Amino acid sequence: MAFPHAKNILKIGSPSGMWKLLLATASFTRPKYRDLCLALLRPYIHKGEMTVKYRCYDRYVTMYIRTSELLSDLQCALELAVRDAYDLDPAFCPDLVVDGGGNIGLFTLRAGAMAETTKSPAKFVIVEPMEPNIRQIQRHLDRNKMSAEILRGCIGGTRRNMPFYCRESINSSFEPDKPYDRVIDIPVYLLEDAIGSSPAERILIKLDIEGMEMETLAAFVPSERRAIYLVGELHDVAGHAPILEQLFQEYDWTFKLGEAGDNQSMFWACSPAALPLLPSMASAKTRSLKAA
Repeated sequence: MAFPHAKNILKIGSPSGMWKLLLATASFTRPKYRDLCLALLRPYIHKGEMTVKYRCYDRYVTMYIRTSELLSDLQCALELAVRDAYDLDPAFCPDLVVDGGGNIGLFTLRAGAMAETTKSPAKFVIVEPMEPNIRQIQRHLDRNKMSAEILRGCIGGTRRNMPFYCRESINSSFEPDKPYDRVIDIPVYLLEDAIGSSPAERILIKLDIEGMEMETLAAFVPSERRAIYLVGELHDVAGHAPILEQLFQEYDWTFKLGEAGDNQSMFWACSPAALPLLPSMASAKTRSLKAA
């Protein structure tokens, strides 16, 4: 992980941020030097965390990395501070952003920086089940002078409560098959609940919701007519990708799937109304089943 990410880390625009991320990354990828890396990081740690400043679009953003969640927060930083794992198309200019599976809020920070660059007056809604992460989200919003509505829970296809199995921040899920620290009961919201009564016409939705994406989209896509730009993580690619593609084709949505690893993949999709606003999706237009 250290060397593949080093080149991108060196581009974040903050010398101290580069140094901290390089040391944190090397502490996991170079076990032989782990103690040395952690010792070099120690002066930057205050009250169990360190700050990392990085350039995102045309502004600087600051995040906190918790030592108690070092690996999880580092992985989030590498995905959304060092690089744009969701490969957002800034041409869309959303007026509402829904961050489903917010973790510590770094997607919202990136989308906020993008909105500021494109001068789009976006509103933000973050859905996240874990209280420690929610506290970090709020601190990140405050530090970066942003505001968002935060819903404690998850997004799904029906409203209900479900057990959520808590592990390290980035690996918590609905699956009980791996060791877990505790179980919490969380509400499940529909995407329409997160959107609420917003008059938004251009909506960016990110879904990293631990396998709930299939039921969520099955409930949402058929009735949605606004300009919707979806980015997310698809679990069980082998089984779910054909079903998801058929759903999108049936309603004339555009769908693009990334490379799969560990049977997971990034995906991008947009509604018919959003396609003219997204140059990055133009070449990915799916064949309509209605026209077939």
